[in-house]
Amino acid sequence: MSRFYSWRNFWIFWLGGLAVFIGMVLTSGPLITDVAPAGILDHQSAGTAERVNAIQQSWATAGLMGYAKWSMIADLVFIGLYMSGGILGGRLIWQEALSPSLKKLGLFMVLIYFLFGLFDYVETLSQITQLLDQQGSDLLSGIAAFVKPPKTVVWVIGTVGMITALVWRQRERRA
Repeated sequence: MSRFYSWRNFWIFWLGGLAVFIGMVLTSGPLITDVAPAGILDHQSAGTAERVNAIQQSWATAGLMGYAKWSMIADLVFIGLYMSGGILGGRLIWQEALSPSLKKLGLFMVLIYFLFGLFDYVETLSQITQLLDQQGSDLLSGIAAFVKPPKTVVWVIGTVGMITALVWRQRERRA
């Protein structure tokens, strides 16, 4: 097995992704404006160029366009770390588990984390393109709004599923 597929790397990527996510949540406050009371979340679910333009104008007026750009770059880093960690963990569980059910859960985690990365990259790249263009796009804002709900669902399933698989694996190893 490749040296990349190790529990050490799983923990580095998966926990690193969670750490970046927590950092993003803790530092997202400045992007909250009267036009975007949920900050970057409003940008994700805007759905129209007009709404994106209004949000971006509120950030520009507050001098926050650079902050928004770095927040979206941090999101891209989070996606890469968390997706990679989840895929690594799922693969390791799938390969090392003793019970067939835990093996299936590991394989399911590989799929879930792949889907999370796909959906979140599509969403974030749609957002950052509009931000860098300083112009909303009905197509890109529609795509971002469309993938946000399934991205959120697979993120929750992946997080809960991975914690469940890790606890199950630990119990299996003790038995």
